[in-house]
Amino acid sequence: MNVRLLTAAVALGLAPLAAEADGLPSAPTPVAPNCCAYVPPPDWSGFYLGLHVGGAWSERNWSFPFLESFNTAPGQSFSLSADGALFGGQAGFNYQFSPHLLVGAEVTAAVTDLEETRIGPLIGAPLNRYRISSEDLFTLTGRLGYVHDKFLFYGKGGYANAGVDVSAINTGTTASTNQRMNGWTVGGGVEMRLFSEILFGIEYNFVDFPGDRFTAVTNGSNAGLPFHADINDIHTQTVMARLSVLFGPNACCNEGVLGKY
Repeated sequence: MNVRLLTAAVALGLAPLAAEADGLPSAPTPVAPNCCAYVPPPDWSGFYLGLHVGGAWSERNWSFPFLESFNTAPGQSFSLSADGALFGGQAGFNYQFSPHLLVGAEVTAAVTDLEETRIGPLIGAPLNRYRISSEDLFTLTGRLGYVHDKFLFYGKGGYANAGVDVSAINTGTTASTNQRMNGWTVGGGVEMRLFSEILFGIEYNFVDFPGDRFTAVTNGSNAGLPFHADINDIHTQTVMARLSVLFGPNACCNEGVLGKY
């Protein structure tokens, strides 16, 4: 009985060899499924263009250096504050030089409606009106960011420029002047890839203009008189939502939070 079992086992073991010798195909070797394919992290390198919208608020100090029109005295001063909307666009470039680090540069341009008017803030001049407004804001900044999968956390800083209008009005006499002011800005934010090339972010900025002297001459019943106003310590803060399109070499090849575009 044991001899028969042994013979049968040997026969079964030799059967595949005999089939191969006769030219019959052998059963294919099973291949393990590719369960762990490598997926590269999102690449943030490339140019981008977009729009932003948000709000801004500003504090400005106004003082009079000389005795002149509008019943002012040297050293008289007051503060103005304003808040309003902000809308504009951004363009920039990212270079991701490691799996998590990124550098870049960005330029922004926005229109604002920051405006404030004070009526009679000075003693003895209840009918005087003083107005200051800013209608635009430009920045040129560098960026340093940290990439975490589909999110970019960044800080930025650089140059800022804005147009400022100043005017004063009393009974029959007006004066107005405007000029551009130079300053600096710092800020930061976070962006996420909604889709492959579509970026959405939230950003905060602090903008500082050291101040300048505004000069003009009056018009109206007392035309031709000098007008001087020192506008100092203009501090502006902005919070905005941003939507951008990334034009990078691999921008189209990664999934965003909401999938591929």
